[in-house]
Amino acid sequence: MAVAPSPHAPRAAPARSTRDQVRWAWSFVAPHRTTLAAIALTSLLGVGIGLAQPWITKLLIDDALLGGDLRLLVMLSAGMVGIGILSTAVSAWNRWIYIRASGRILFAMRGRVHAHLLTLSPRFYARWKTGDLLSRLDGDIGEILRFAVDAPLAALNAVLVLTGALTLMLLLDPWLTALALALLPAQLLFLKWVRPIVDRRTRALRERSGEVSSFLVRSLSAVKVVQAFRAERAETKRLDGLGHGYLDDLLRLQMVNFAAGAVPGLFGSVGNALVFVVGGMMVLNGAFTLGGLVAFTAYLGRATGPMQSLLGLWMAVRRARVSLDRVMEILDAAPDVADPPQPRPLPAHGPASVRLEAVDYRHAEAPVLIGATLDIPAGAKVVLVGASGAGKSTVVDLLHRHFDPQGGRVTLAGLDLRDLALADLRRAVAVMGQEVVLFPGSIADSIRLGAPEADDAAVERAARAAQLGPLLDRLPQGLDTPVGEAGALFSGGERQRMALARCLLLDPAVLVLDEPTSALDAETAAALAAEIDRLFADRTRIVVSHRPDMLTGADAVWELRDGRFRPLPQPVRESA
Repeated sequence: MAVAPSPHAPRAAPARSTRDQVRWAWSFVAPHRTTLAAIALTSLLGVGIGLAQPWITKLLIDDALLGGDLRLLVMLSAGMVGIGILSTAVSAWNRWIYIRASGRILFAMRGRVHAHLLTLSPRFYARWKTGDLLSRLDGDIGEILRFAVDAPLAALNAVLVLTGALTLMLLLDPWLTALALALLPAQLLFLKWVRPIVDRRTRALRERSGEVSSFLVRSLSAVKVVQAFRAERAETKRLDGLGHGYLDDLLRLQMVNFAAGAVPGLFGSVGNALVFVVGGMMVLNGAFTLGGLVAFTAYLGRATGPMQSLLGLWMAVRRARVSLDRVMEILDAAPDVADPPQPRPLPAHGPASVRLEAVDYRHAEAPVLIGATLDIPAGAKVVLVGASGAGKSTVVDLLHRHFDPQGGRVTLAGLDLRDLALADLRRAVAVMGQEVVLFPGSIADSIRLGAPEADDAAVERAARAAQLGPLLDRLPQGLDTPVGEAGALFSGGERQRMALARCLLLDPAVLVLDEPTSALDAETAAALAAEIDRLFADRTRIVVSHRPDMLTGADAVWELRDGRFRPLPQPVRESA
C-alpha cells in the first residue's frame, strides 16, 4: 500500500524507490562493517552460551538428581555459575561496542540531513513547519537507525537462537517439535493483514508529533508576545487540544502494535500448552524423560522469543519505511541555488559594484520585481526605501542568492552571481539585519560565525572596533562570556554591535544594512549608524531603512515601487 506524503512536502511523493532508500541508509552503516561483524560474532558466542544452559539442566535432572550422582551435581552446578558469569561479560562488551557504533551512525545520518537542510532556501522553510522538521530529524532518523542497525542485528541473533533451539528440540523429539510449530502459519497470516494498518497509524502519529513540536517552537519563541497579550490560557488550551489529538493517535497505534504482538503470542501460548499436555503424557508413559521435557520446554521458550522477534521485525520494517519516506521528502527537496561547475573568482579586496539588470521575480504568482534595474557603483552608499511588501527584502535575498531572479540577472563586480561560488559571494556580501541571531556559545563564537578561521586577536580587534570594548571590560570573562539563549542577556544595541563586529571580521566588499536600527532608540541608532559609516566608508553600502540616521551621507536614494526602482529627486547628503 502506498504511503501518502506529508501535506507540507515540496513534492507529491518520495522520488526514490525502496531500494534507493535502503541503499541510502546502508551507506551510513557500511563504514562500520568491521564493528558490526564483531558484534555478530559476539552474538554467536552468546547464543552458544545461552543454548548450553537448558542441556545442562537436563543432565542435572536425569543424570545427577535422578541418577544420584552428587559429584556430577556439584560439577554441573558450578558449570552453570561459570556460564552465567561468561554470559554477563560477553553481553556487557557487546553492548558497549554496539552503543558506540550505533551512536556514530545516528549522528552521521542526522548530520547529512541537517547539512542538506542548510542548503535550502527560505521558500522551503515557508512551506514546512519547524516542528515537523525537528520530528523528522529526531524521531524518524531514530526509526531508520533501528531499521538499519538494530533490525539486522536482532534478526541475526534471532536466527542463530532459533536455529540452535530448533536443532536441539529436533534432537530431543521431532514430533513434539512439529506440534510446537503447528500454529506458525496462522501467525504469519495475521501479521500480513495488520501490516497496512500499522503503516497508516505510524504516519498519522509522526505527523501529529510534528504538529506538537511546531506549536512548542512557535509558542516558546514568542513568549513575550504571549504574555503581552495575556494569551497564556489560550496557548495552554491549544496545546491541550494538540495533546488530546496526539494521545488519540498514540493509543490507536499502540493498540495496533499490541495486537500485532499479542495475537501471535496467544497462538504461541496455545502451542506451548499443547507441548506440555502431549509431552507430559509421554513422560507418564515412559516415552520421554522428565529432564528431556524440561529441556525441551526451555528450548521452546528460547525459540518463542526469536520467532516473536522475527515476526515483530516485519512491523518494524513497515514503521521504518514510513520514516524513510518522510526523511526522503526532505532530501528530495532540491536547493533553489547551487554552486556553478566552474566558479569565477572575485576581486581579492576592496569595494565592488552591484547591478540589477532587468530583474523579474514573482512570489506565489504575484509579481514583486518587474524589469527592475539598479546600478550601484563600487564604494557608494545607496539607500532603498519603499512601502512594506514592495520587495526590499526580496532584493536583499537576491543579493545573497537565496534564490535566483526569474528574469534578468544580478551582478557583483560585473560578475553574474550565478557564476560565483556561494561561499565566496556570501563572504563578499555581508548582511546586517534588524534581528541579530546569536547562537549558543561565547561572544567570540558569535562574532567568529562567518569567519571560523579568525584567531582571537582578530576577533578582539573587530569587537573593539565595533565599540564593544566597554562591555567586554566589565564582563569577567570578556569575549568568552556566554551569550545565553538568543543573546537575551544583552541589550538590542549590544547585540547589533556584535553583528557589526561579525561583519567587520568578514571584511566584505558590500555591506547590506536591512533596517539594523529599527528596534533601537534614537540615540543608540544614531551612534550605531555613525560607527557603520566610519568603519565601512571604503566599502559599498546598501541601506534598507527609513530612519534619518541611516540616510545621512547617501550618494543616492531609490524608491522601490510597483516592482521598479525610481530615484528620489533629492538624495540626502551629509550636512557640513
